[in-house]
Amino acid sequence: MSKTAFFTENTLPVFSHLSTDSKRQLEQYFLEGNTAFRQKRMLEFFKTIDWMPLGEPCDDRPLQKLSLPLRKQLSREIEDYRNQKALSRMENAEKREQYKLRIFEYFRIKVPPADKALLESLRDYELNLTGRDVNWRHYFTLDSFKKIDAFIRASAEERQAWFAQFRKDVDTYKKNYDKIHHAQYAQDCGQPFSFDDWCDLMDDEIPRSSGQSNQKNGQSALPPKTPDNSIYQAYRTLQVELGASQALVKKQFRKLTLSYHPDLPNGSEEKMKAIIGAYEEIKRYWQLSAHAL
Repeated sequence: MSKTAFFTENTLPVFSHLSTDSKRQLEQYFLEGNTAFRQKRMLEFFKTIDWMPLGEPCDDRPLQKLSLPLRKQLSREIEDYRNQKALSRMENAEKREQYKLRIFEYFRIKVPPADKALLESLRDYELNLTGRDVNWRHYFTLDSFKKIDAFIRASAEERQAWFAQFRKDVDTYKKNYDKIHHAQYAQDCGQPFSFDDWCDLMDDEIPRSSGQSNQKNGQSALPPKTPDNSIYQAYRTLQVELGASQALVKKQFRKLTLSYHPDLPNGSEEKMKAIIGAYEEIKRYWQLSAHAL
């Protein structure tokens, strides 16, 4: 193996930041002993450098067998590399923000008031119909000088065709909302994932032996129907009677989550959290009841 094989065959950004002396000493280390194993461990270590958050301690176990001077030298160079990356990210974020401000000012000056009102009305059209502005953002997000200029220069015929297609897509989106939503979710997850699958995940660890109520020492295990009783309030949140069967509670839970899911037009994140919290409370009650038997 040549003395430059490791750094020429692996093109991680951090390698180009290492000093010539560090590279020379590392290559010498690889030439000694079990080279393949050492290279693998060291490569795994250097790969973690680019995605670890700044300030988080590095796992430097692969460096422990190096000489102390080399280990300190590599640590300084890696820290310097990560600091430069952090600074570069900050500078790029500031540049993007400045660019956005320039675009905003250009839009404010160049776009006529009538066109601004038109864009707002189109966005309101989709928001009122679907509760989202997905298609509007696709068609009318004027986030560059070229896009703004193209919108201003568009002829009446081009705009008419543009707006007609936009409204058609919004109507299609509305009619096929559930289908599109599940397709997008499946794409994010990498595999099909139905709402029933999600409910099954929420339904784990429910003891099968518990029923509508448990009897112990001749007394009912059902909690009292008082306002300060969390179990009773959980059953009320799910709109079922205290001590209802697991099958009925699960069915009602699915019905309510389908009605109030935040992704639906009339959904409510607050109600969804309350429903899930109540269901979790009842599951814990079932588990305690099962252990008590």
